[in-house]
Amino acid sequence: MDRTKKERKRIKNYTLTPKKLNKLNSTLIFMTCKHCQENPVYKLPNKTLCRGCFIKYFENKVIKTIRKFKLIELEDNLVVATSGGKDSITVLYLVHKYLSRKNLQKNISALVIDEGIDDYREHTIKFLEGFCEKLDVKLHKITYKDKFGYTLDEAIKLLKGTNISACNICGTFRRQALNIGARELGATKLVTGHNVDDESQNILLNIFKNNFKILTRLGPNNGVVGDDKFIPRIKPLYMLSEKEIRLYTILKGFDVGYDECPYSRGSFRGEIGSMVNKLESDVGGVKSSIVKFYLESKEDLQKKYLEEEGTDVTYCSKCNEPSQREICNTCAMQELLEKLKKD
Repeated sequence: MDRTKKERKRIKNYTLTPKKLNKLNSTLIFMTCKHCQENPVYKLPNKTLCRGCFIKYFENKVIKTIRKFKLIELEDNLVVATSGGKDSITVLYLVHKYLSRKNLQKNISALVIDEGIDDYREHTIKFLEGFCEKLDVKLHKITYKDKFGYTLDEAIKLLKGTNISACNICGTFRRQALNIGARELGATKLVTGHNVDDESQNILLNIFKNNFKILTRLGPNNGVVGDDKFIPRIKPLYMLSEKEIRLYTILKGFDVGYDECPYSRGSFRGEIGSMVNKLESDVGGVKSSIVKFYLESKEDLQKKYLEEEGTDVTYCSKCNEPSQREICNTCAMQELLEKLKKD
C-alpha cells in the first residue's frame, strides 16, 4: 500500500458516523435523559445523560478535580503536554477554557514531543497545529532526534534483541524532554492528559514491579521533591475514563484520531490495560476503585518511603539533570545506543 492509500485509509478510519458512535458507546440506551428528557448518549450507574448534559457533567468534573486538588493557581504559567490525541486535545481545550473565564488564557502554551514514529506522529502533529491555531495557543515542538540523537524508530532497531522495550526507551526520553521543555518555557506546572485508565494501569504496573517509591510520585498533582529543575505535573482529567474522553471529543466535533501508538502492542502495560478493561467490563467501577484506594494510601506511602530514603536531589554527572543515579537513565540509554551503533 503506497503512502497516499495509507493516508486515505487513515482519514476514512477517523470519520465518525452514528454507527461508530453506537459501537464506541456500548452503554447507549434509548430512554430519556434524567435532566431534560432528551435522548441519552451516556449511562452512569444511576442516570442517563443526553449530549448537552453529558458535556456539562464532563466539564464540571474537570473543574471539580482542579479545585479539589488545587491544581491551578492564578499566577501559574501552564505548559500542556500535547500529542494530538484525544486526551491531550481535551485537556488543552478545557484548561484553556478554564483560564479564559478568568481572562488568563495568555498563561497557557502547548508542547509536543515528536518521537519520530514513521506514518504515525506526523498525522497527529498536523491536526494539533490546526487545533492550537484555532485556540490561539502557541505550540512548541521537541524531537527525539534533535534532543537525543535518535528517532524512536532508529533506537528500537538498535535495541532489537535486548530486553529493553519500546515503551521503556520512549518513556525515559519523553519524561526528560517534557521536563526540560516545560522548564525552558518558564512553566510553573506541566499539564498532562492522564485519565483514570492511565492511572489505574500506572498503579498496578508499579505494584507488580515492586516500585513502591515511584508510587509516591503518582496522583493528580505529581511531584514530591521541591527543586528548580523539576516541573510539577498536574492531571485535570484524573477522575474521567478513557471512554468518557473519547465520547466527549466526538460530541464536541474534535476531528481527532483514535489509533494507538504502534509500539504499544504486546507491552507489559498493554497487558495490564487489557486485564483491567476486562475486570471493568465484568464488574464495573474497578478503575475508579484502584485510584481511590491509591489516593487514600498515598500519604502513608510517602511517609514510609520518603522518610526512609529521603528526598535529597542529586544530579546526573553527564547532563546535570535531576537523577537518582550518578548517570541518569536518559544518558545511560544514549550511551547504550552509541555502543550498539558502533558494534
